[in-house]
Amino acid sequence: MNPLPALRFVFRSAVQNLMRNLGISVASLLTVTLTLLGAGAAVVVVHALDNVLHTEESRASVLKVFIADHVSLASIMNMDGQLATQPDVRAVAFENKNEAAREASAPGGLNLKGALRLLAKTGGGNPLPASLNLRLRTISDVTSVNQAVRSSAIIYQGPHPTDYNPNVIPRLERYILIAQVAGVLLVALVGAVALVIITISIRTAAFVRSQEIEIMKLVGATEWFVRWPFIVEGMLVGVVSAIIAAAVLLGGGFALGSGHTLALGTGLHFALGVSGALIVAGAVLGGFGSMVGVRRSLAV
Repeated sequence: MNPLPALRFVFRSAVQNLMRNLGISVASLLTVTLTLLGAGAAVVVVHALDNVLHTEESRASVLKVFIADHVSLASIMNMDGQLATQPDVRAVAFENKNEAAREASAPGGLNLKGALRLLAKTGGGNPLPASLNLRLRTISDVTSVNQAVRSSAIIYQGPHPTDYNPNVIPRLERYILIAQVAGVLLVALVGAVALVIITISIRTAAFVRSQEIEIMKLVGATEWFVRWPFIVEGMLVGVVSAIIAAAVLLGGGFALGSGHTLALGTGLHFALGVSGALIVAGAVLGGFGSMVGVRRSLAV
């Protein structure tokens, strides 16, 4: 049996349904477009926030262990080797006093250039200690490693033997968790709204065509033969809405972005991925919402 005539009938009926109920179709299209646009914007914003938080997490995962003055280089290298073998440590880098001064004098550093220059003129020398900079595998390792290195004899014994801040790490971990959970909930909420809107629009279309559907049943049309035009109609609404929403997102991203990045620092590959996901989500939501709407409306 050739399925092409049935497929042509399904698509033709779906398009005819959209055109016959043009007011309902346009309202559904606009509403679903705005809903999917909100979902896409939410994903982009959450992604940008997640990037910022993970950048801060990467910076916070570097622990400076300050070395006491007059410690031999052999002792420092011995500790360097011991730390490098720890499972929590990704890499270890030694930073001498001159490098610490250059870092503190850099524009993005502590802005101590004037103070260091004044100390040099008065013969005070460079007060900044050398350090071992530990890049840890995860931010959760910072606290345990900080406690472990404090017992070393070559560590500076002042009030701050490391640059560990007990308030930053838990707060940053909490912010990352909140951003991820909020993003999932927001996208799920917007998706549920789109599903409800599509379901209502299909139920309305089925009610308008109730007499025509009854005639189709009387002449022997199967239940799925009646359902499929509505399912395809919902998928078309979802896909077209998603394409419009994706075009608006990409256009706004290019307009507000700069260089090779879109707005909020979003990369083109990620933006295209979000656009593709919106189209797939629109088709899935449209098809599923239509199945629910037709099943309830036709009681088949």
